[in-house]
Amino acid sequence: MAFLLLQSASPAQAAVPPPATVSPPVALSIGDEEKTIVVVGHRIEDSERALAACIDRQCPPKEEIDASLAHAENQFLAGNYADAQRTLSKARGRNMKYRKELPVEVGDLLRASGRMLALIGQSDAARITAIDSLDALKSGLPSTDRRIFVQRLAVGDAFAKEGRLIAARDVYNKVANQADAAGDARVKGYALFRVAGMYTAVAREFPDYRDTAYQSLRRVDETTEPDLAAFREAAKLLRCRMEDSRSAEAGRDCAQAMNGKRVATAELIYAPPIDLRNWRREDTSSVVTLHGDATPQWADIAFWVAPDGTVRDVDTVRTSPTATETWVKLVTDALGKRVYRPLQLAPSDPGLRRIERYSLVYDVALSTGSRIRTRSTIPHVEILDLTVEPRTS
Repeated sequence: MAFLLLQSASPAQAAVPPPATVSPPVALSIGDEEKTIVVVGHRIEDSERALAACIDRQCPPKEEIDASLAHAENQFLAGNYADAQRTLSKARGRNMKYRKELPVEVGDLLRASGRMLALIGQSDAARITAIDSLDALKSGLPSTDRRIFVQRLAVGDAFAKEGRLIAARDVYNKVANQADAAGDARVKGYALFRVAGMYTAVAREFPDYRDTAYQSLRRVDETTEPDLAAFREAAKLLRCRMEDSRSAEAGRDCAQAMNGKRVATAELIYAPPIDLRNWRREDTSSVVTLHGDATPQWADIAFWVAPDGTVRDVDTVRTSPTATETWVKLVTDALGKRVYRPLQLAPSDPGLRRIERYSLVYDVALSTGSRIRTRSTIPHVEILDLTVEPRTS
């Protein structure tokens, strides 16, 4: 199983190290016979013992980081978010001194820690940890190493999630310029596309940003590098997102009209937003119950991507004990309206099975007119892909 926390936090990273050696994996079936998903992983007890044994024998720091990541992932999958963060925090304390010797491994550990901090609502700490991960990479890698560029993009992402658009834009533009100077067109594309994606998303809610969004899209359009052709094509889909700001049907129709290329894997091209504002207005009893909840609710949701790129058979296969049906229904409704590129499969084929973890998170923030930090009254949803991709060899 891949390190989900690590991979979700940053695209295009170097290869993820293999997990520490533990007992043979266990297959867990979820659901009835007609709606069964098998999740293959390791028991928490096994990964806990493996980590403890590694620490006791003073194993090399790389092995200990791998064991910590493996155990934290198991805790996360079980819904023990706070425990997973404590595992990563302790590992950070033991291994930060090796950041010059092992910049990639320590950077991986910090990036996973930042992801878990975001999942428990510690957005400020998540942003700072993203910067710490960048500093770890910079301490032992050449300044033009792609992994430094990509982690700097993750810092920009943290600013964007906090609504600090100018700071995020400046970080993205810095990466675009640095990657361009280093001849790394791919990372330049990621950076320019992030600017466009950020402003396009904002323009859906605030029309005053539409001109800025179109300007950022033109920057992508005006690139000439062959490696950026995919980004230029994707910019057309961002324009569909602008149509989505007028009506959900317009955005979906726009995406479907461009949906001609058939692919082998599930490539998402349109996803409507999960609008929690309507839920908060319509379900005030849940707002009272869930207000400022420090423990994230979560749900594992499975679905099929059909050969024509539509989504069908959306199933909620597992939830936390406190998860309520109201916000989960908003998630499943939005998921069912997604559009993927058509697959290289026969129309009679069932398609590709996917599973994703959705977490309802209340960030910690300063109260209005106070220096006391409390849980925000406005939740947001964090998404992690739990699908285990088939190996190609």
